[in-house]
Amino acid sequence: MPKPNAVRWLFVMFALGCSAEPEVVDEVFDGDALTDQNADAELLDEMYDWEEHGQELVSDTQEQVAETFDESDEHEALPDKETVWNEGLSPGVNWGLALGYVNDQGIAAHPAVYAAEDFEAGEVRLPTEEQRLRENLSVVEDPVYTGSYAASFSWPEGLNGPTTRFLLPTEPDDNPHGCYFVRMCYNFDASFHPIDQDRGVGVKGFGIYAEGAGTTDENWYNAAVQFVGWGNSQKPEANDGYLWVGHLYSYNPHPADAVATVGTLENVSDYRFSAYASPFDYIRFNTWRCYEVGLYLNTPGEYDGEARFWIDGVLQSRITHMRFREAGGPLPDNVNINLHRTTEDFPHTMTRWMDNIVISRRYIGPVQR
Repeated sequence: MPKPNAVRWLFVMFALGCSAEPEVVDEVFDGDALTDQNADAELLDEMYDWEEHGQELVSDTQEQVAETFDESDEHEALPDKETVWNEGLSPGVNWGLALGYVNDQGIAAHPAVYAAEDFEAGEVRLPTEEQRLRENLSVVEDPVYTGSYAASFSWPEGLNGPTTRFLLPTEPDDNPHGCYFVRMCYNFDASFHPIDQDRGVGVKGFGIYAEGAGTTDENWYNAAVQFVGWGNSQKPEANDGYLWVGHLYSYNPHPADAVATVGTLENVSDYRFSAYASPFDYIRFNTWRCYEVGLYLNTPGEYDGEARFWIDGVLQSRITHMRFREAGGPLPDNVNINLHRTTEDFPHTMTRWMDNIVISRRYIGPVQR
């Protein structure tokens, strides 16, 4: 399966021409199912060569994490594996470790947390390779989810945008239960309604990735969320007749063996699948929502891994029977915080706000406000 990095990056494009008929529009469509292997050379040159240079940044970035968030080298013991794996599975809203931190204040000190960013310093402090997150986000005072500041990113007409990476420790004893979580709160501006209502568009979100040292085209993997604009629809959940949805997806070596325990699996190929909630929880413009992805590593060589996705603490997708890695296989090495619009040459400016980022070894849950 092709890796999404270095000069081999395949730029995902949406070739959907959405019909005005709701029953056609509402058919499941996945933006990652199509790729453009002849991506613009100038944009390709700008992409960071993670495979060649990324691992050089591990020590420097982790030192920045320790300095920025005052993390200790000695993490307090996590609960047992069964407890950690069973968190977040109840019907309705699942509160996690964030419950003890109103508006996420002080959450970075929790022993399970790798890092947190709420932009309350008035700047971006979360370290990423080449400080791409800091260089590409704008810190704003309105709208915010908590506190006084949030961050915004705009895709001007024709821009696809970069991927940023927060580096994870890869020592086996750093994450004894093999669980990785990312939670971010997003607000989608009304500019996500395209001028051409029949046109599909997609933007990436975030996720956990193993794509650095020790990975190949055959053994890299992820669990991530992306957001897809399906086009014209008469559904009441549509924003002025245009429908958006966020969903889980995963590149991994054995997608056909995965099982949807919650939600459904679609677009299953030799190297990836998409997972959808049933029923869908559609995006509402100008509304803050908390999105979270969890990756649960399998026992090497066994089909006991999982990927999960929550919106506002409600479990949308739970995919079990996953085999991410073999004996000696790679561990997750980074969190992608994507600022990438997958649709090539999209003739429309779009803005998305973000707040309350947390990266953790345990289920995080929605912000306690």
